[in-house]
Amino acid sequence: MNQTNESDRQKTSPLAQHRHAQRSTINIPRRIYILGSGSIGCFVAHSLASLPNPPPITLQLHSQKRLSEWYEQGQSIKLTTHGMLDTRLGFGVESVRRPPSTEESSSTDDVPLLLSNPSDSSEAEVIHNLIVSVKAYNTVDALKRVAHRLRPESSILFMQNGMGIIEEVNELVFPDPAQRPQYMLGVISHGVHPSTKPFSFIYAGAGTVALAIIPRNIEKVKPVFVPSSLYLLRTLTRSPVLSAVGFSPTDLLQLQVEKLAVNAIINPLTALFDCPNGDLLHRPSISRVIRLLLAEISLVIKSLPELQGVPNVNMRFDIRRLEGQVIGIAAKSASNRSSTLQDISRGKPTEIEYITGYLIRRGEEVGIQCVMNYMIKHMVLAKQRMKGESYGRLLPLEPKDIS
Repeated sequence: MNQTNESDRQKTSPLAQHRHAQRSTINIPRRIYILGSGSIGCFVAHSLASLPNPPPITLQLHSQKRLSEWYEQGQSIKLTTHGMLDTRLGFGVESVRRPPSTEESSSTDDVPLLLSNPSDSSEAEVIHNLIVSVKAYNTVDALKRVAHRLRPESSILFMQNGMGIIEEVNELVFPDPAQRPQYMLGVISHGVHPSTKPFSFIYAGAGTVALAIIPRNIEKVKPVFVPSSLYLLRTLTRSPVLSAVGFSPTDLLQLQVEKLAVNAIINPLTALFDCPNGDLLHRPSISRVIRLLLAEISLVIKSLPELQGVPNVNMRFDIRRLEGQVIGIAAKSASNRSSTLQDISRGKPTEIEYITGYLIRRGEEVGIQCVMNYMIKHMVLAKQRMKGESYGRLLPLEPKDIS
């Protein structure tokens, strides 16, 4: 009897499930879908296409303009590194449309509904491996368009700026925990910027990709992860360009909030001062603002319930260390323009609610009022509105482009 119980425990242990999942990855379809055709999505697609025996890759596009640009520029992704152009071909593309029975159709009529390629049966094809790289504020709308093709055995890798996105997806796209796909998170530090032509990008700085599989802690859902997540993890870590490494969920969470703290300084301040990252350095008045913002950010991060008991949290997220991180990133990317500054310059929405806004919300949960960050967030929102209104007066309206 004891031997039987021990055998059962071994079969259901996480290690046994991991080994079973490893054996099962051989049956996972190799095609990887990338939802979002901006800098991150196209950089990942280009890197995966450079592999020996690359997986089939499908780019999911959301506007007629973007689809037309794809065909006009030769159905390729171009990446320029140190002046050397590398062009990759062979990608599949499909346009994405909402399922016919969508309750919120009236609220998203400004987004064009595009038919998939006539020769493509993608509309009925299950998506097993999906990488999401759209802007944070577009994630829910974008996922609703492909949710009918995702299953509990599918995997979604979120590679985006900001935090709080998964909570929105759980609430608005996959409210039933038993029907949710497997989630994965990616933190990317590569510097990639769009060029002047569509689907052309400039590789501005080498970095890494940190990956983690988020366990599904639900008793009725076994295993806690699915084979497709291991396939995605293995495929991404094969790429020497991506320099991807797997982490535990707790370690990745620390990397996430560390990046968030840096972005919560550089992104809003460069947007407000309308300057490249390096211009924030060596200016006493800006340094004082940075320290005031970091005092709140540091306190919020160190108070997060999910980080309690994690070794060295207080030291890792100390104000002085975070300030050093900000200075280091700003110096390394001195000539770069932050994504928030680029968005405002183009009259587009920003991700400030998922950067500074997330820190403010988490602060309120633990009883911390982030007054300075609250002010900065609303200053960015005001500038975003002013710039958007200016663009609205000068330019004709275009369909919403999710990228």
